[in-house]
Amino acid sequence: MKKTVCRLTLILISAASAVLLCSCGGQPQRLAEADYTSRYLPIPIASAPKANARQLTAFFLASNPSASRAEISRLARIYIEEAAAEGINSDIAFCQMVHETNYLRFGGDVRPEQNNFCGLGATGGGEPGHSFQTPRLGARAHIQHLKAYANSRPLRKDRIDPRFELVKRGSSPNIDGLTGTWATDPQYDRKLRRKLRELDKFL
Repeated sequence: MKKTVCRLTLILISAASAVLLCSCGGQPQRLAEADYTSRYLPIPIASAPKANARQLTAFFLASNPSASRAEISRLARIYIEEAAAEGINSDIAFCQMVHETNYLRFGGDVRPEQNNFCGLGATGGGEPGHSFQTPRLGARAHIQHLKAYANSRPLRKDRIDPRFELVKRGSSPNIDGLTGTWATDPQYDRKLRRKLRELDKFL
């Protein structure tokens, strides 16, 4: 009887371990938080976010109070969800979105109805870039493009970023590397750092 109980216990332990492995398999690795307040420490694109949707919304509305709180809150949740799926810091993606769109005021070649939150394909000279059917798909394309720069890990969702394969995978693991690659602006990474420091005040 004792042997039977021991054998059954071992089987149950093994089964539990298998379930644990299956539930953990393929999940993004645990990411460390970055220091947004430093002007010099690297800020990895694949790092742990700090802000929740409420904090991202408050940060956004402080600079564009005329925007719809409900719409910004919804977009913030989308960015958090899409970034979490790919192991990308949603704070960085959201701050890049507000920089690229001037807090969704746009005003350049990209139009609001394109749901293109990061200027994908907008190369200047009146070129509006790519369009996406919904805000979620636009945010997903943005996150996927960031992941292409951040590392060489496979996408967890179907690729919709039309420029994903144009990026040398893992070429810019930190936001500093986006200067001269994502954008030609020599101050690009400093502007993103400034946005993250502003966000940090709402945490």
